[in-house]
Amino acid sequence: MKKNILKMFIINTVILSLIAYILGLTDSAFRQVYPSENGIFYLMNSMKYFVLWVLPYWWLIITGGALLLTFLYVIVRRK
Repeated sequence: MKKNILKMFIINTVILSLIAYILGLTDSAFRQVYPSENGIFYLMNSMKYFVLWVLPYWWLIITGGALLLTFLYVIVRRK
């Protein structure tokens, strides 16, 4: 059971991080800080922006959301 809970927490963290990454790409600050439109540079700059700008502000929300979703998973699975 504990292995399933840890697995769900990791899956929830990855899903919420991916959502934050996608929403970070739509942020106007990303286009101002990294104005590149080229393919590989866009990908590298988007990862840099995610790690240096998005995660420092959103890590607590991502972790809290993953904990909440994991807690809801445990409640639903027990019934």
